[in-house]
Amino acid sequence: MSRTLRDQKPPTHGLSLRKYGRFWAVYDQGTLVVVTVYKKGALEVIQRLAPPPATPTAEEVRHGRSHP
Repeated sequence: MSRTLRDQKPPTHGLSLRKYGRFWAVYDQGTLVVVTVYKKGALEVIQRLAPPPATPTAEEVRHGRSHP
């Protein structure tokens, strides 16, 4: 693994990671979603809940509109 947990930034799709006592909490736009024991588990939850990155359609690629 080239990056440590400290270096990883969770995606900002309304999901946030905060300390919750000695545990870790994942919030979605301020609403508590889950509390985990380990930060690594909370980061995994964020990764799985985040929407997949938009991929350009074949039509957009053909017409050079693959970049936002």
